[in-house]
Amino acid sequence: MSVDPNFRVADAMRKVALRLDKAFAAGAIARIDGNQISEILLSIAEELDPPLPEHDQSTTNTER
Repeated sequence: MSVDPNFRVADAMRKVALRLDKAFAAGAIARIDGNQISEILLSIAEELDPPLPEHDQSTTNTER
């Protein structure tokens, strides 16, 4: 995992993915419902708590 704060989102997703890999047997097929997806997303949010630092607002976003 990276120590660079710019990679916190990707690192949080990697950590949760590793936990999911361990939770399911190798090669097993699993059905996932909406509540489980919600729990996965909340796990990622917990990895990111406290929130990401805000970007400099003086730069303009050219992508729209």
